[in-house]
Amino acid sequence: MAFEEVCPDRIDLIHKNYRKLCNLLVDVEEWGQVVIINMLTRYARTQFTSPWKEDGVFDENNEKAFYDSDSEEKQGQKEAKPYIMDPDHRLLLRNTKPLLQSRNTAVVMAVAQLYWHLAPKHEVSIVTKSLVRLLRSHREVQYVVLQNIATMSIQRKGMFEPYMKSFYVRSTDATHIKTLKLEILTNLANEANISTILREFQTYVKSQDKAFAAATIQAIGRCATNISEVTDTCLNGLVLLLSNRDETVVAESVVVIKKLLQTQPTQHSDIIKHMAKLFDNITVPMARASILWLMGEYCERVPKIAPDVLRKMAKTFTSEEDIVKLQTVNLAAKLYLTNSKQTKLLTQYILNLGKYDQNYDIRDRTRFVRQLIVPNEKSGALNKYARRILLAPKPAPVLESAFKDRDRFQLGTLSHSLNIKATGYQELSDWPAVAPDPFVRNVEVIEPVQEWAPSVGKAKKPKSADKFYSDDEEKEEEGSVSGSEDSSSSSEESGSESEEDSSEESEKTSSDSGKSSSGSEVSSSESEPEQKKKKQIKKANVRRSKQTAADSASDENGNGPVSKTSSSSAESSSDSESDSEEDSDSDSPALQKKTVGKTEPKVEVRSKKEVSLLDLDDFSPAPPSAPKSSVFSSSLLSDLEGLSLSVSSTMQ
Repeated sequence: MAFEEVCPDRIDLIHKNYRKLCNLLVDVEEWGQVVIINMLTRYARTQFTSPWKEDGVFDENNEKAFYDSDSEEKQGQKEAKPYIMDPDHRLLLRNTKPLLQSRNTAVVMAVAQLYWHLAPKHEVSIVTKSLVRLLRSHREVQYVVLQNIATMSIQRKGMFEPYMKSFYVRSTDATHIKTLKLEILTNLANEANISTILREFQTYVKSQDKAFAAATIQAIGRCATNISEVTDTCLNGLVLLLSNRDETVVAESVVVIKKLLQTQPTQHSDIIKHMAKLFDNITVPMARASILWLMGEYCERVPKIAPDVLRKMAKTFTSEEDIVKLQTVNLAAKLYLTNSKQTKLLTQYILNLGKYDQNYDIRDRTRFVRQLIVPNEKSGALNKYARRILLAPKPAPVLESAFKDRDRFQLGTLSHSLNIKATGYQELSDWPAVAPDPFVRNVEVIEPVQEWAPSVGKAKKPKSADKFYSDDEEKEEEGSVSGSEDSSSSSEESGSESEEDSSEESEKTSSDSGKSSSGSEVSSSESEPEQKKKKQIKKANVRRSKQTAADSASDENGNGPVSKTSSSSAESSSDSESDSEEDSDSDSPALQKKTVGKTEPKVEVRSKKEVSLLDLDDFSPAPPSAPKSSVFSSSLLSDLEGLSLSVSSTMQ
């Protein structure tokens, strides 16, 4: 509202807010919607091209394109570009469409005028049903809505033709509402529905409301003028109304017949004679003036009746109305030029009466006619052209609607209702030939400013998720294949090594068993604490041997998984040796071979499991090492030999 009052011409202030206003239009309160819609209507007429161009573009030169050559087309015709609606233009139409269901009649009327002035022609019919719905409201609302419908129905009859029955007059309607409905029905009349409308008009003529009945007769005359097929029917019906008791109906019928006779004067001389007979009974000044004009215009076709009518008017000239007096002077002048023998004296008498009339218009007209038709010295050459001036053929009047010229005002405004430019009215601008730059309506999004912080160290590069998962899957597949190969090779090597170790240990244990058999009595005498210490020493030596074996394998060959498997096989072999020495039944070599044979499959299973776990990428694998010919290192063998010698010495 403030924008409309303070700076309604500052269209540039709307650019950035245009889309926001369109999107928030539904949520605004009702009277705010009316102001915003009117404002956006004026804005759209300055920023978008006309959506009405496409109707003429596609219909032109379609048949010529088939026969003419391409070169001739390019030379003589311009390429027809199809109309493409601006997205912001479509946004306005789309967001205002739901408001047609508003409970506020002003909002519905505002949307209707927006569609009328901005929408393509095939989309304007959307507002028809909403406007018809408003006719059920109060008579003040009906009056404004019917005025706008009357203007719209002149240009686009097809919009309201399906709802023609909604404009039938009711007995409870006020006179101004009846007149507007009659206007709309006349605008909607065509060859298809004229019979229905004329039957409706026959009922309206019998109305007790005289003004409405007179308006109905005028509507019949308009229908007869616009639709040539029913001209004779309407004219005959109007002649029948001349015998009506109501003077208003008769007078209006005479006026309309006079206008209709101008279209076909030669065919209706009988109607003119019939009207001359009714002249004495008609008292309405306009009707009497119309009959006098017809007599003077077609006096040559009724040479006997016209002088008699002039004689009657000479008797009552002083008591007639001004409009009747003027037509009497015109009739006298025309009869003087065509039939001066019979009307010369009557003409002079009427001119003398008009010379001293109280109305200065009649006095001026009388002096002018006297100088024009009566020859004298002062008249000069003007007398020669009197017949051409007074008896010149006149074009037939065109019966038009009173709302035809109201389309120059914006619908729904006070200026449109009054048909006068009111104070504060802002005219709608014409469509621009070229649309202005649409980027002015783009809103720049301002991002929040981030505070600068010095970067410490190197920035980490983000790793793509696709690369991460693809590498893992490839590594797992490669690891599973290599792990299976390593496990199979390690199992074969461990098997061969375990066989060699078992043969060596069997020889050692055989020598040791001989020694142990000779000193069995001494071992039985040893105490239990000493045996516990021996076990602890053996475990410590085994752990050291594991570490040294792993380090030596990694340093020499760098094969982590194989070294681990070799250490595991060594551990299993050492455990089997310790168990065989501690048991009382370890003296026999057959039992030792069985234990070694039992431990071999266990070593294979363990190696397989450990290899598969160590091949995963999540762990940091040790550098690979090449398989060695022997599992045990030289230092470990020396320690084991020293341990066996010390044990045998103590047992002895």
